[in-house]
Amino acid sequence: EDITSGLKQLDNTYQETNQQVLKNLDEIFSTTSPSANNKIGQEDALNIKKAAIALRGDLALLKANFEANELFFISEDVIFKTYMSSPELLLTYMKINPLDQNTAEQQCGISDKVLVLYC
Repeated sequence: EDITSGLKQLDNTYQETNQQVLKNLDEIFSTTSPSANNKIGQEDALNIKKAAIALRGDLALLKANFEANELFFISEDVIFKTYMSSPELLLTYMKINPLDQNTAEQQCGISDKVLVLYC
């Protein structure tokens, strides 16, 4: 049974989805200018609200995003492509429950919060 076609389809679907996410986030964040806000933290608060909309209200994604202090789609893209590069890693990727940190730590031995949630 040829699993490569399924993997290619999964990868293509992911690439298309990721392109749309990048486009959406670019559009959302480009409307906010630092010079437009005269109160410290006002822009950050606005960006968090906009990111919440972009991430469709997924609080787990939003929390990990800002805890890591980097854009979610960049770290998620790198991690996904790393796991896609090896059948063994892909199987590990598929077995891990992304919502259960303890299970993820036991199965892949990674304690970094973002990697645990999205490995």
